[in-house]
Amino acid sequence: MGTQRARKRSDFYPTIDPRAIPPLLAAMRSVGDMLICNDITATPECWCDVHFKPLNYAEPCAGAADLIHLLDLAGLRCAFGLELDPQDEGLRNRWPIARGNALTLTERECMGVDMFITNPPWDRKLLHQLIRHLASLRPTWLLFDASWVFTKQAAPFSRLLTDVVAVGRLKWFEGSKYDPPDDCAWYRFCEAEADDTPPRFHMAVKAERQPSPQAELAFA
Repeated sequence: MGTQRARKRSDFYPTIDPRAIPPLLAAMRSVGDMLICNDITATPECWCDVHFKPLNYAEPCAGAADLIHLLDLAGLRCAFGLELDPQDEGLRNRWPIARGNALTLTERECMGVDMFITNPPWDRKLLHQLIRHLASLRPTWLLFDASWVFTKQAAPFSRLLTDVVAVGRLKWFEGSKYDPPDDCAWYRFCEAEADDTPPRFHMAVKAERQPSPQAELAFA
């Protein structure tokens, strides 16, 4: 799994673990990508009571719409989902997944879209192409392995990288007994905000996610 094992064919790792969402939403609020328009103090236990100002995102590597489904539950609105090889007809969500290549998206196709949110392929060649292309169009939140930011290959993207959000280990398949060995993080890239400022690091805290048994000690 991830960086420690061979990736599965088509790099299909569905985002089914709800623990991925609270740290993302907390960071989006922190950087101003998502604003709360009612007076409630948002916690993972009361997402259903939170009302956000309108936000439309696109999911350019949508797979079987699992991430769209989780973000829908959190109140975000998906403008469209795109996938090279759709895994189903988007039956888990009211937005069907269109067949298409995220690397060919243009400004015209992104009208009405505020940002991208996706769990992209972790293959470095494709991942790096996606970072550059998507970040040139909209602020882009990508979920992949947390070790990437500490490698030399991340250096060419330092000016595009604005935020790193610690998530921890996530399950990718229904019925998995244990979490995979690789920690994950959300990364925010934006060409329009490119500069030499170091990225902001957002650490996952107990209020932002429900820890797995292996993570309990981290929150002690």
